[in-house]
Order: sequence, then C-alpha cells, then structure tokens
Amino acid sequence: MKKLFFILIMAVFAVNVNAQNPTVKQFQESAMSLMQQGDFVNAMVALEKAKALEPQNLETLKNISFCYYLQREFAQSIDAGKLAIELPNSDQQSFQILGMAYKSIADYAAANKIYKRALKKFPNGGIIYSEYGECLLQENKKDEAIATWEKGIELAPSYSGNYYHAAKYYFKEMNWIRVLIHGELFVNLESYSTRTSEVKKAMLEAYKNILRPIVKTPYHLVPKYTEFEKKQLAIYEKTKPLVADGLTIDHISSIKTRLLMEWMSENATQFPYQLFLHWQHMIREGIFEAYNQWLFGGAFGEEDYQNWLSTHAEEAKKFTEFQQSRIYRQPAGQYYFN
Repeated sequence: MKKLFFILIMAVFAVNVNAQNPTVKQFQESAMSLMQQGDFVNAMVALEKAKALEPQNLETLKNISFCYYLQREFAQSIDAGKLAIELPNSDQQSFQILGMAYKSIADYAAANKIYKRALKKFPNGGIIYSEYGECLLQENKKDEAIATWEKGIELAPSYSGNYYHAAKYYFKEMNWIRVLIHGELFVNLESYSTRTSEVKKAMLEAYKNILRPIVKTPYHLVPKYTEFEKKQLAIYEKTKPLVADGLTIDHISSIKTRLLMEWMSENATQFPYQLFLHWQHMIREGIFEAYNQWLFGGAFGEEDYQNWLSTHAEEAKKFTEFQQSRIYRQPAGQYYFN
C-alpha cells in the first residue's frame, strides 16, 4: 500500500514539474505565435529558452534566424543560419532563410554559394531553385535565372514558386504560351494567395495576345518554341476567328475545350499532361465553366464575376467543394520545354 502511494505521489510530482517547465516544442509554438503578432522581442526570448534546452535543435535555430531576418538584423540572422545548415538534418528551408539574409545585404556571391551547396544536398530542391533564380535575377543574370526556374519546374514539378517566377519572366518577354502553361499550373498549385491574383491577370493578357490577329514580330524577338508548345499554338491559331469581336470567359472555355479535344485525340500519347486531364475531369463533372470563372472572373471584372456566382450558385458551390477536397499535384516526367 505504501509503495502504491509512493508511486502515485511521484506521478503527480512529475506532472507538476512538466506543467511548470515548458518543453522545447512549447517554446517554439509560443515564439511562432508571438512572431505572427509582430512581437519579435518576446519571440526571441522564447526561442533562446528553447535553444538553452536543446542547442542543436534545427527548428529553433531556423526560427531564430528567421526572427532576426524579420527584424532586419541580418548579421545575427546569418550567424544563426550558419549554425542551422551545419546540422545533419538541415533542410531546404534552413538554406532558404540563410540565402534570404545574404540577399538582403546584397551579398549575392555568398547567397549563390549557399544555394549551390544546398543543391548538392537537395538536387531536386524546388525551394532552392526558386530562391537561386531570384538571386540571379537580382544580379541581372536573366538567362541564368530563367534556366534555374525551369530546372526547378522540371525536377520539383509540384512546387509552385518556380512557376510563379517563370510566368512573370515570360510575361515580360512576351512569351504568351509559357505564361499560360506555367501560370495555370501555378494557380492550381497555389490557389489562394496575393500572387494567385497577379498571375491570373497575366494569364488573361496572355490569352488576349495569343488570340489576336497575326502581327509580324521581328525575327529576333520570336521565342524558340518546343514541339509541345507549337502543337498548342497551332490549335489556338484555329480558334482566332471566335474572338474577332473581343474575348470573353465563354470564349476561353470554348477554346480550352477545343484544345483539350484535339490534344487528347492527337497528342496525348506523345505528350501526356496532368493539367489537361484535370480539365477533362472538370468537364465531366460539369464544373469547367466555374473553374474558368474562378480563373478569370475577377480579372475581367469583379462585379460581373459576383453576378455570375449569384446566378450559378449550385455550379459554383460544386466547384468550390471539388477544389477544397483535393490538392493538385503535377507529376514528374511531364516536362516538355528542353
């Protein structure tokens, strides 16, 4: 009986000790909450306590580096980041944060060195390709930047960041077909962010340009298209008479439906593409119109889009439920831009 009583007392004591002494995870969670509130001073206090308990904890070191970064204390961010990337379990994010700190002080050589080292550890690291490309662009190395983002798209096809940067790059270069391809993949991978709205507007402009009457472009400005792109452009060429009086969302839906039908009958074996299967599924489910309204309704005009939603409530609801019930993934092996 005394032995049982002793065991119970010790169990209660252990619970009280744990309640009074937060764990590393609890300190980290508290720090993240404080950082989200902009209270970086107290966030750092919590992170230092976590570090005292586990000096080699990767999440703690990453959060310290990021917290300093948010406060624009880049030297301290770099010091903490260097410790993080030396850990055996260092991840892409630890290299990303350190690279961001170097970029913020315009030490592009150091940032590039970090990214190259990261790619040796993570050869398919989508995050690293995205950040590395940004750094190259800041150095005005445009050709190297887009090559880096394209490599990221090829090797990490379900990471959204490389599509975003590539779509923006091609918009400036007036390569409209790649704006459409990379842009639509981006908005499916990253469906709700400030960047999503930006890319949707770029895609609408790309459709307007790709479907306008033939305008002679100086030879040196014509992009070098791959066979994958040429086949799509040939189908778009056939649909130009549809938009002679102006482009609407209904036109876009019709044009994409025609593109899909021709593609599946003539090109799907040579160029299987998940995005087109995604379209096909939505057509079968009766939500393809709602999908295109979601893509371009706001870009055409928010008031008209809201009117469409109110008059097509059932279809809009069905599309929303479909979109929220799945996560789009672009499979490997469907990169046709070499």
